[in-house]
Amino acid sequence: MRDAVKYPAALLSACLLSLALTACGDAEGTGGEAAPAASDSGAEAVEAEAAPVDDLVELAERMRAAQEGASTSHIEMTYQGEMAELAGLDESVTTADVGYGTSLEDTTMRMSMSLMGMDIELLLVDGAMYVGAGDGTYQKMSMEDLGKDASTAGLLDSVGSMDAASQAEGMAEAVSSFEHTGTEDVDGVTTDVYTMTIDPAKIDAEGAGAPAVADLGESLGEVGLVYRIGPDDLPLEMDMTMTVDGEELVTHWEFSAWGEALDIEAPAAEDIVAP
Repeated sequence: MRDAVKYPAALLSACLLSLALTACGDAEGTGGEAAPAASDSGAEAVEAEAAPVDDLVELAERMRAAQEGASTSHIEMTYQGEMAELAGLDESVTTADVGYGTSLEDTTMRMSMSLMGMDIELLLVDGAMYVGAGDGTYQKMSMEDLGKDASTAGLLDSVGSMDAASQAEGMAEAVSSFEHTGTEDVDGVTTDVYTMTIDPAKIDAEGAGAPAVADLGESLGEVGLVYRIGPDDLPLEMDMTMTVDGEELVTHWEFSAWGEALDIEAPAAEDIVAP
């Protein structure tokens, strides 16, 4: 097994990639304002009887329509595998509350994560990113500043917005296999399970995850994805499996609280420090 200190770049790229492949780029949600969840609508019974989809394009379309009726969600991520152990993520939980917008400027998000032994809090409010290191203070960075700095560009890509529908749309052309593999129970809800393989070489060079893919190069193998989709076409769970030089990283997503109100505000002025 590789030394975590000796290979920090590969570890960081792999861990950011597991987040970046869920970045939205330009989500089509309704911003941070809560809306009734799709499951609360009268269309639920109709959607529950819909036949399973045949490809990722159609799955993305269904998720997009559902997410437009549920503009917010809560996400929890856990990690397993050798890469997770090397990065100190195997006992870590990343949490995020997201209010989906039409762009990064009107998307709101609060994310807490531990990466490479560092506790990080990220706030995305009014087109600015606030980065906190767990001591109650934050550095403020504009979207432009984040994009200019190579060390933070991947971070911006990974946390721009965790929009499962946009993620699916962005990877549709990179799918090498796709299958509806039955149903599973998730917290009492019967979900349709979709299992697919993503070819990293076919991921859009300008899309979510592209910087991390480029950093890993040929050391990154095929990426496996499993979606568990509820009868209202909203994702409830997702698993991503990747290997870097033969070492595995498995990231597990849980989606909940669709459509619930969020309260995300920028830090107080006295808590913002200079970079």
